[in-house]
Amino acid sequence: MTESEIEQCIRQYHGAVYRLALSYVKNAAEAEDICQSAFIKLWEQSAAPENPKAWLFTVTVNLSKNLLKSMRFTRSTELDENIPCSAGLSENETELWQAVMKLTPKYRAVIHLYYYEEYSVKEIADIIGASETNVTTRLARAREKLKKLLLKEGTYDEKGIQRNV
Repeated sequence: MTESEIEQCIRQYHGAVYRLALSYVKNAAEAEDICQSAFIKLWEQSAAPENPKAWLFTVTVNLSKNLLKSMRFTRSTELDENIPCSAGLSENETELWQAVMKLTPKYRAVIHLYYYEEYSVKEIADIIGASETNVTTRLARAREKLKKLLLKEGTYDEKGIQRNV
């Protein structure tokens, strides 16, 4: 890839790659490191991938999973901070994003890719290396867990209608 192609990819996909990494590791500094590593891997490619965004997401998922499995990450503690990923979102969207961030990484990733990045189930399966059935199951379970979280927090009622809090 040429420098201008790399720069274009960084401008276009940095935010999405960062949010995906953040949805896995829940740590802003680690997510930025993963994001940077993904773009370095893109730069090291001899030929441009057919779909750079999907390629970057696949690399980001793999780097995130590797970090979560690493000894360094399991011995570190999570920073208790408001993650600045909700910039540009409305108050309702911010509440929903915060609920999504409370899910486990495998559920956060599919919710993020499906709703925020608008990938199909098949594309998500290719990105995370799972079957379409597995992705569909994860989406259903994630939705159910989100529903329970939002009901518990009092944000929404049983019918999914937002309460005026």
